[in-house]
Amino acid sequence: MSPTNVMRMGAPLLLLCLSFLCCSIGDTYAQENIMPQIPPSLEECYNTSYFMNRQNRLPATIETLISLIEKVENTPTYSYDMRTLSVALLQRFRQDGIQRAYNVAESPGVIPYSPTGFQFPKFRILLSRLIPGNAFTFPNSTLTREERCSLHFMISSSLDLRTRGDESSVCNNLSQYRAQRLRRSPNVERKGGFVGDVEVLESFKAKAQKRGLKKGAYNALDYDFGWTSTGTTTSTTISQCPVENGVIWTPWGTVAAGALLAGVATGLQQQTVQLRTLLALSSRSNGYTNLPQTATVGVDNRWAATLAGDLAEVALVQVPFTSTETASVGANGAWNSTVMPEWYFLSQRQNFEMTDAEIRGGLDGLIIAQNIVSWRTQSSNMKLSQLLRMYYSTNGVLNSGIMACNRKANFATYAPSDQMIVQTSAFSQVLDREMQLGVTLSAANIATFSSSAAAALQSYVPNSLNDVTCTVSSSANSVTNMITPMTNIYVFLDTTWQYNTIVDYLVYILQRLNINPYASSVTLLAANDGSVIVNTTNYLPDIYQGWNVTLQAQYTAGFNLPNVLQTIQNLTQAYMTAEQSNSSVGGRSLIALMMPYSTVQVSSSDSSYATTQLQYIYEQVPDLHFIYYSSGQISRFATFVRDPSQDLFTLNTGSTPSVSSGPVVSRIVQIPRRIINPRCGSNWITPSWGTDQLAQYLNLNGTNFYRMVPNYFYGAGSNRNVAIQSTSGIQFIICTSRTVPLPTQSNATSASGGSTDITCAAIGNGFSYDLSNACNGYSYISQCPPLYISVQAPTSIQTTVSCSDNACQTPNQARYVISVTNLGCYSGVAGLFASFVTIVLAYVLREALQ
Repeated sequence: MSPTNVMRMGAPLLLLCLSFLCCSIGDTYAQENIMPQIPPSLEECYNTSYFMNRQNRLPATIETLISLIEKVENTPTYSYDMRTLSVALLQRFRQDGIQRAYNVAESPGVIPYSPTGFQFPKFRILLSRLIPGNAFTFPNSTLTREERCSLHFMISSSLDLRTRGDESSVCNNLSQYRAQRLRRSPNVERKGGFVGDVEVLESFKAKAQKRGLKKGAYNALDYDFGWTSTGTTTSTTISQCPVENGVIWTPWGTVAAGALLAGVATGLQQQTVQLRTLLALSSRSNGYTNLPQTATVGVDNRWAATLAGDLAEVALVQVPFTSTETASVGANGAWNSTVMPEWYFLSQRQNFEMTDAEIRGGLDGLIIAQNIVSWRTQSSNMKLSQLLRMYYSTNGVLNSGIMACNRKANFATYAPSDQMIVQTSAFSQVLDREMQLGVTLSAANIATFSSSAAAALQSYVPNSLNDVTCTVSSSANSVTNMITPMTNIYVFLDTTWQYNTIVDYLVYILQRLNINPYASSVTLLAANDGSVIVNTTNYLPDIYQGWNVTLQAQYTAGFNLPNVLQTIQNLTQAYMTAEQSNSSVGGRSLIALMMPYSTVQVSSSDSSYATTQLQYIYEQVPDLHFIYYSSGQISRFATFVRDPSQDLFTLNTGSTPSVSSGPVVSRIVQIPRRIINPRCGSNWITPSWGTDQLAQYLNLNGTNFYRMVPNYFYGAGSNRNVAIQSTSGIQFIICTSRTVPLPTQSNATSASGGSTDITCAAIGNGFSYDLSNACNGYSYISQCPPLYISVQAPTSIQTTVSCSDNACQTPNQARYVISVTNLGCYSGVAGLFASFVTIVLAYVLREALQ
């Protein structure tokens, strides 16, 4: 062939390559993460030993990831859509393959980490050629340093194979775990449809220093592998149970979060690039005349960013070094904890190219990528946090029925064998040009090895991937699990508790209370003097960052009940005043969770004071519920709660957090939301009459429960009512009762078959309950029963629901409005005030004489 003909044939390809480069050059300039060193934006995570101690990172969970994403989404000055945000997260925080350099000490100007792992070449191809975009406008200041670095570690895949010195305990526990592990089904429902604890070494818990201590403050045998003398200094020794990084705990199995986000990003900007183009752009090109036969195939970026990318690593890194040329995929493991997960230990010492977490993350990412355009058509304003919240729940995304728990059932549909082989083979050709392998492979062999890798995955997923199924047990179908918690909870912690001992039991509770913007809030206080440890927040990461072993030590230990009651009185008064200013009709329960130390005893004088003070608080804040959670004889606090049979719980540090704290969660969740008259404020005086409204949201198949105390409808009043109006076109079921706190259609009939006072009706054009004479026949407010209301969504709907309000946690939540009209303000506070002042004076005098 003449040179002229060669040039003529190559010209179109050259023009295509130049066009691709021109379109990409602006983005590439901004992609500092694809350079073979730690980029400046991530140096803050590696230029100190602080984050190498994993106790200083946020827990690696799907809820943490969603919470951080939601925090970014709520940045007022940040303009984004789901595609730009998912791309920005990858471009800003992800860098795969980061390894610690052996025998290199930390020193000024020398960071002993760089992306030298086999995962980096694939990552570099994806970000530079297949996932266009940048992070120019990402609001870095929205996240704290701890949040930024935690996000980086959660989505950046790598392996730490070094021996640590703890293998005799950790790996032995892992072996026992594997031997006892059975196919699982969830039996503990979590908020929003989350269930179960999976892949956890319940008997293993790291005894290294907890969060907050700096370098040098923890024991010699530490988990800060790279920054202490612990661990080997040779590169040839592999731990019996290596550590996998870049993975997060979910109720449906451990997931590689980077692949998950890459699936979202590529699904929203799908592109198929000709293999010939990608090969021509490779750093090691063999010339156009040597391109493989598959060069006419297009590389689908959705596949490359998920399953095909990891399978290509299996085909190139693993298969050529086997005697049978047979691929092996899958590597399971276990977390140190599912409450505060920090370490994920693998159960094998070889064949790490495609772990179980990567399979799940890749499959989840691919399933989402192939459906997200359709979902966006149904809900154009869907947020990334909403998508992830729906997918990792028992409700699924919109009305599709697609969710993490049925990924195995969807595997054949979204990852068909023929397409998997083609995409794996094509991307392997590209990856081969970017990796420094120990062998040189022909195009034919790459295709063969790719087929072997794809076949291994086709067999592994249905037969060996140990996932939780969507079948929820009867306990998870209880009324508790139909409720989306909405509460304001004040936690009074006796800091006599060792942080290491108490943290999992308290965090387990908070993780299940829907602490999110527009949802629940939490305030953490010291139980000795009411000092604020963590101020009121809707972000659970604020608890992780504001409460640790070092900070807890700064607060005086002990449990002083009079101080606690005075503090909660002040806090709730301020809260009710704020509700009056905002015309808020409530919508959340009000909880005070007390956690005294096991040996705490309330003195007789404190008990007398507390008893009277509680009467005053109950009159002033009738919706406030006290719950005690402590070790020892829990009945010693019986006189300080409304219902000792329901509000006292034993904290058993010898059992797992799920066993000990689970009943506390159930009790808090079942306390109904408040419906109030916001005009009353904390002084129980209304300057006017009229109507106030509150928008509420409900998951399909869910139920919201409410309680209105008689303080708002005692005494006669004309045109006094509470009304509920659907604004989503959904026909809700409304149930009311004066005696049953959680009225539903299913308990409208008593266990003996008799009737109850529960009345249920479809909302139709609206629902109204007359309160004009609701306390007739009762001489005192305390005698008149409250009004209990439930709002239940239908199990299926015919219309499409798309909620665009900021308060919607998912776009398929149904919206309705609660209206209260001409409510009163009745309280016995004034009658108790004189006796209360006497008690206060006596208490002050006693304190002065001590």
